[in-house]
Amino acid sequence: MSEQKNKDEVVRKIPAELIDDPAIGMRSEVDRDKLWELADDIKKNGLINPPTVRPKGERYEVIAGHRRFQACRMVGLLRIPCVVREVSDEAAFGIMASENLVREDVDPVDEAVFIEALITKTKKNTQEVAAMIRRSVGYVEDRLVVAKMPDYMRQYLKTKQLKLGAALALVQIDNDNLRRTWVELAVRDGASVRQAEYWLYQ
Repeated sequence: MSEQKNKDEVVRKIPAELIDDPAIGMRSEVDRDKLWELADDIKKNGLINPPTVRPKGERYEVIAGHRRFQACRMVGLLRIPCVVREVSDEAAFGIMASENLVREDVDPVDEAVFIEALITKTKKNTQEVAAMIRRSVGYVEDRLVVAKMPDYMRQYLKTKQLKLGAALALVQIDNDNLRRTWVELAVRDGASVRQAEYWLYQ
């Protein structure tokens, strides 16, 4: 594999078949049109910012730049330039989180699935995970609540038909039939957090 030194990092051209997707993915849905646009840009202008990978035995795992990696595969690159970093599981998950949690196109459900998987993988508690991803404990706890929500509520969150604050209030209604009725009303009327809390306490 050819490589070059870039300050304290190593950039290598790695055979595409030796590179694996991240152990914990962030986005459950990918905008295929935007991915094709990125692939077309790489085909025309080359890969400006290589994805970051870490060694895993004789293979490599993507820890940052997953979309760029996917676009490179779509273009048909046999050897993909990658920044290679030797990092622990904890550091790798931290890098994945810092790259993805700031994106506008990541919804609360994908965040919830990622954080739940992060806790399962690392065996850390909410305080430790909050510190790892540089978020508040409340943020982590809210996403864990989202992870346990009924499918219909999670779908409304993904499509932005239901506000996160309203969902966190309405999910506390014990009776599922009643909860579903209020959720449908919240979606229909675009209910605020205050309105959802009013329904909850009523």
